[in-house]
Amino acid sequence: MSVYDTATKLASEIRSSKEYKDFVNNMKEIKSDENNEYLLREYKKTGYNLQYATMNNKKMDKKSIKKMEEIQNKIRHNEKIYNYLLAEEKFNIMMDSINKIIAQAIKEDYK
Repeated sequence: MSVYDTATKLASEIRSSKEYKDFVNNMKEIKSDENNEYLLREYKKTGYNLQYATMNNKKMDKKSIKKMEEIQNKIRHNEKIYNYLLAEEKFNIMMDSINKIIAQAIKEDYK
């Protein structure tokens, strides 16, 4: 079996995984509601901006922090967004683990 065949099989198994299916189903739920989609987009955008500021040793402005707190409060009470974020996290953990396994296989050659 070639590397490409193995990669194709891995892609198929990822698509068949519970983590992927849950992630896709929850994403469809979010996209079916404009308000949820907007709230999630704002949550991610605000979180990214705060993370960027932190990484660049910039002071986080109080307005952005307050906005993030408000969004987080809304998300806590929104089952669809909460489920999406949980599914996204589980899928990302799975993909991270797969990437680590692949990287470990060639790590020795780069020493």
